[in-house]
Amino acid sequence: MGIDQSGTILAFLESAPIAVVVIDEEGIITLINAKTEELFGYKRGELIGQSLEILLPQRFVSQHYQHRNGYFAMPRARAMGNGMDLAARRKDGTEFPVEVGLSYVEVEGQRLALSFITDITVRVEAAESLRSHAQELESRVVARTQEIERRRRVAEGLHDVLTVLNTARPLEEILDLIVEQASQLLETDAIAIYRQDDGDSGPRIQAARYLNDSETDDGSPGKMYPSFAPHAPEQSGVPTTGAESGMTQAGRYRSVLAVPLNVKGEIYGSLCLYYKAARSFSQEEKELAVAFSDQAALAIENGRLREQVGRSAVAAERTRLARDLHDAVTQTLFSTSLIAEVLPKIWERDAAEGKKRAEELRELTRGALAEMRTLLLELRPTALTEAGLGDLLRQLADAVTGRARIPVSVAVEGKGALPSEVQIAFYRIAQEALNNVAKHSGARRANVKMSQTPDSVALEVEDDGRGFDPSAVPATHLGLNIMRERAEAIGAQLEIVSAKGQHTRITATWKRR
Repeated sequence: MGIDQSGTILAFLESAPIAVVVIDEEGIITLINAKTEELFGYKRGELIGQSLEILLPQRFVSQHYQHRNGYFAMPRARAMGNGMDLAARRKDGTEFPVEVGLSYVEVEGQRLALSFITDITVRVEAAESLRSHAQELESRVVARTQEIERRRRVAEGLHDVLTVLNTARPLEEILDLIVEQASQLLETDAIAIYRQDDGDSGPRIQAARYLNDSETDDGSPGKMYPSFAPHAPEQSGVPTTGAESGMTQAGRYRSVLAVPLNVKGEIYGSLCLYYKAARSFSQEEKELAVAFSDQAALAIENGRLREQVGRSAVAAERTRLARDLHDAVTQTLFSTSLIAEVLPKIWERDAAEGKKRAEELRELTRGALAEMRTLLLELRPTALTEAGLGDLLRQLADAVTGRARIPVSVAVEGKGALPSEVQIAFYRIAQEALNNVAKHSGARRANVKMSQTPDSVALEVEDDGRGFDPSAVPATHLGLNIMRERAEAIGAQLEIVSAKGQHTRITATWKRR
């Protein structure tokens, strides 16, 4: 009994929810069910007796032929693609994905293969949608990772510039760092910071990257510079692009992003970013360019402030030296001139008194000379390390003797070179201590003693004046604090011994490492 003669089997195949196609060893279709007609668009009579290849795309015909022959040759050892995902072709020529399961039977000596075909279009579309979604998600993750990395680089770049802005580095070095960071983070083909001079010379380049010599024209940007009104604070932080900047595109650049540099309400110049390709700029790129422009403006403003501070410091130092010259040397020389005027008459009247006045005159001139040398040291601070500390102490003592008429003796014990910072600190401590002797002590004499050993150096300044209470010194009297700070700076110990009605002794001790 053939498969087509069994009513039970035919009814089972006809009611199957999937397409069933029965073929013989030659690949000829011998039986199909209703689901096959529905799935492929053929009538039953159009498929019975036809080769199975009618239901396959042409590119799979040869492959199917080989698989079919192998399956019939060894059906038990080689299940031909049971549950395989393949492609099928409808009557109208459209292709769709199918899953095919095979079953081998023998009916009355005839070998047949049953193909169970399921349309998996929905499943394939779902898988493709899932795969596309996964790819899109992966692309978003990669893009987000790149964005996070870019923002990290931007944050680090801005932080590096801000760190340098808080240092005393030269303005040229800071602007050079700004254009380097801006060029990297905004991926420019060239970049420049211009200073917009009011004179006929026009704008000048202060910092640049990747501009050709022909484009800079010996430092002058020519038509590559966008002009801004010199007093236009409303333009601060407003970038202009391309033709908006009023600039003729020059040479190899087709796009420009220009941001004015607003320094203290005036347009100082601009930050210009050049690109070879025509392009637009995102809001984020404009904001980053503005941030670099603000940093450049801040660097320029800080540079101006440092120059002003430097000029103020020079003026203040000159004023101080002039005041010291007037207070010390001028008054001493005036006293000297008075004594010199009356000395001949005093000598004629009383030779002993004349000798005394002559000695006083000698001390005054020595003091004036020492005071002048001290002021010269202030003008050339390196001399404090070139001369010996003993000589410097004697010079200070002579200056105080001439200025305050207080004899100051100097004793130096031991020899040896001192580190420059130690010598300067000891000199300043002695200078401040002797100034206090001259101004506040009411002493009749003072002694300065310095002793050196291989292990330590000690400086002692002592006077026989009225003394004071160290714990009751007003905060406005800075002398003692200055001496303490000098000692702490070199790791020395400072000891102050004094009381009201008693002498004062100040000792600084530094131990060699």
